[in-house]
Amino acid sequence: MFGDKFYKKLRKLMPWQQTVFALALSERMYPNYCLYAESTGRGDTKLIRHALDTMWQYLTEKSMQVDLSAILEQVEASMPEPQNEECYGAWPALDACVALATAYNSVVFRLGDEAYDISQTSLGSVVGFIEMQQGKELSADELYAEPLIEEEMAFQVELLDQVSQPRDAVAILNIKTLATQGGISNLGISLE
Repeated sequence: MFGDKFYKKLRKLMPWQQTVFALALSERMYPNYCLYAESTGRGDTKLIRHALDTMWQYLTEKSMQVDLSAILEQVEASMPEPQNEECYGAWPALDACVALATAYNSVVFRLGDEAYDISQTSLGSVVGFIEMQQGKELSADELYAEPLIEEEMAFQVELLDQVSQPRDAVAILNIKTLATQGGISNLGISLE
């Protein structure tokens, strides 16, 4: 299912579904940001956790009033600049922030390609990690044989199925639970 058919469905998602899709991938990448912050002493895990929680709350509580633009600015200010760092972890940490910023942008600006863009970002994060570990670029066939790629694609297919359901606070919270995966990121990194 992953491929053209998958991406056509992604592009047809309603704005709220695009937001949930991007937010879920950001939630799944959050441990990558935490590891980066912990290992370098840079970054602000509390701010990123607050931004994630605020957006989940915004999507599930009808009366929620929040300045999303202000939080988006804070997230953008907390993004690592990998080209200025020696730590590879800055790249997946940046991807987690980009996904989160995209979720916010999908509410503030509504461009319509947020889910597609973040799908590509998350998959690219996994590809980059695998190639960094192996010290070389891999062919598509080699990548498809990698368990982390298989898991990423399976997760995104499941996520698309979940966000395609009718909007409901309980369903959105179930998507959050799916995305946290017991604290294990798309790179197999655990918060424990």
